[in-house]
Amino acid sequence: MVFGLFRQRSSGESSLEGSDNADTVAADLHEMRLSSQQTLRNDSVERTVRNESGEGLLEDSREATAPSTALEGDTGIPADVNAISGTGDTVNQPGPLIDLIEQNRTIERESNLSAMTTPEMIVDPNLDINMNMELVHKSLVLLFDNKFHEAEDILKKHYETDMHFALGYGAMLTFQAIMTYDSREIEKGYSILAKGLELTDSKRQKRTDYLRMKAPTYEEVVAELLYAETLLLTSLLSFTQSDSVISMIKGAVKGRTSYGIYKDLHNKYVVKAGISRHNKSTIPEYLSNDFLSGICLGYGCFQIALSMVPPKLLKLLELVGLQGDTTEGIKALSQGVDFDGLRSPFCAQAIIAYETAFKFHLDPYNMNLGAVDKLTTKYLERHPVCVSFKFFAGRAEELRRDLKAARQTFENCIMLQDEWVTMHHTCWFELMWISSLEQKWNEAAEYAERLFGASNWSKTSYLYLLAAFRHAQFVDSDPSRKYANNPNITTLFKDVKEYQIRVAGKRLQIEKYCVRKARSFKNQNNFLFLPALEAMYIWGIFSLLDLATAKDFIDKCNDKLVNGITDVQLCPDDRGLGHLMVGVLWKHCYLLSKDEPERDGSYLQKAEDSLTLALSYEKQISLDHFIIGWGNYETAELHWLKGDNKKAMEYIKSCKKVSSKIKYSLESRVMFKVHNLTERIKRSTRSTT
Repeated sequence: MVFGLFRQRSSGESSLEGSDNADTVAADLHEMRLSSQQTLRNDSVERTVRNESGEGLLEDSREATAPSTALEGDTGIPADVNAISGTGDTVNQPGPLIDLIEQNRTIERESNLSAMTTPEMIVDPNLDINMNMELVHKSLVLLFDNKFHEAEDILKKHYETDMHFALGYGAMLTFQAIMTYDSREIEKGYSILAKGLELTDSKRQKRTDYLRMKAPTYEEVVAELLYAETLLLTSLLSFTQSDSVISMIKGAVKGRTSYGIYKDLHNKYVVKAGISRHNKSTIPEYLSNDFLSGICLGYGCFQIALSMVPPKLLKLLELVGLQGDTTEGIKALSQGVDFDGLRSPFCAQAIIAYETAFKFHLDPYNMNLGAVDKLTTKYLERHPVCVSFKFFAGRAEELRRDLKAARQTFENCIMLQDEWVTMHHTCWFELMWISSLEQKWNEAAEYAERLFGASNWSKTSYLYLLAAFRHAQFVDSDPSRKYANNPNITTLFKDVKEYQIRVAGKRLQIEKYCVRKARSFKNQNNFLFLPALEAMYIWGIFSLLDLATAKDFIDKCNDKLVNGITDVQLCPDDRGLGHLMVGVLWKHCYLLSKDEPERDGSYLQKAEDSLTLALSYEKQISLDHFIIGWGNYETAELHWLKGDNKKAMEYIKSCKKVSSKIKYSLESRVMFKVHNLTERIKRSTRSTT
């Protein structure tokens, strides 16, 4: 997360001093490019150009000598950072923090100046930028009709010569690479995106034209958008391509550059153009809906993603110009949907993903499922067999706790196509949790086993879930069995640690959690306290329980806590976990039982009593310290539900204090939830004042 904190020089790099005007700068840059071209590879090298006042201006050199655009200059970040590669270049230590702040202030002043002085784009009446767009639209229709191979065939025929096809083909390969986590797919996607960067880069406005205040052409502005999109996809693959720090730096800086371009395009061609989603007559003739929906897609996604970053990290991101706002992001994406352009379906999917995935984990009782229904209905009317929108429709049914309808929808999704089997995996994952909600442990275990065998994503998690569900099945099938002393289950837990993976150079937190719990199973003489229920809580599945099942789970926990387990001495970790789950379940019952008479006086009090008991084991817990971190968060949310914001903030502070003293499983996940709850408390406080 260092984005703009690194500076570098290559062995052939020279500095530029005393450039007083735009023409001199352009001439010197051109001479520098020619002299250093022998040392450059296919990727650009970041160059630091110093003027007489000592202020830094980041300039990139390209193999094709295509200078960066006005938009890139606004971001202050090089267009490509593949120069940070191990090819002899060195990365210096970060400069002083005050230099970074001053640099970004300079960048902001330059950005404001360019926004005020850059002329309108030039529209060439003889230019047909959409010459091949008919084929691009056709490939999109095939994609949403589940004819993935046909869509891919169209795109790969022209990806070497047309930037639209290169982006489309690269996007498809990026999706496949991320879903399969196959190194060959990742390398293939990376190579196609590199070609896309080359094509879009060659069409972008040249630095000399920008410095002379020459208005960009429509083709150049479209190329700028495609460059930002391609750069963002390349950034995503950078995090999965390698475990090295270099890959993380490359991905971060590319993401920063992409964000800067999107922000500038949105400001110039959506905000300042006065384009309204409710008044399409205000759209200038030279701005196509494809172009506008693309701007809204990237800008909206960045706004939402950055808005969910915890405050500690957000302060660092703000230093390099990264800020987000959820409301602004949703507004931009909704605008993108209304433009009804090439990227509009993806704007819709971004909104749906936010509501059904991100918001589900952060604030599951306030999801806008009405908006999800509206969008899925709209696009399923156009593409009735579209597996992605069908999946989202099933997800909405699941979130409404209509498990029967959701199960049928997911099963239909699987039958709709077999070209992209990775789409089957997402359906199996949801069907696994539906089975667990229905306490069909054997069925849930079968889906976990399928995922373990077929999916490359987190085999550690799938194997742990398989073991946990088999554990529940084994214990529930015979009441006389107090704990799962079974050779097969023991082997499953033992093998969990063998399949860990790294993403962005780090092991997944959820996999660390699974490995620790599997180790505890062995250390506690083949015993865990209701691991299937604990897994459902950790994955956020408790919020999908109906009232009857939630109370049944409470009885299961209380039975173990009150009556104990034969031949097993419950340790403080087990008791703390049991009381934590009971408290969360009672809180869930309160949120579900709007019309029950005992809701206000009973459920919340029972939840508070259980959570207080869980936190009372803080000094006795030896391993599962996440119980205290999560317990403080759950108690803070409980007091917020009671309307006691002051008490809620006290527990939020306690939660942060725990994190400062000790690292525990899934700490970052609870910090995201704490950040979201803090924002809810602030909003509720403002509304009452």
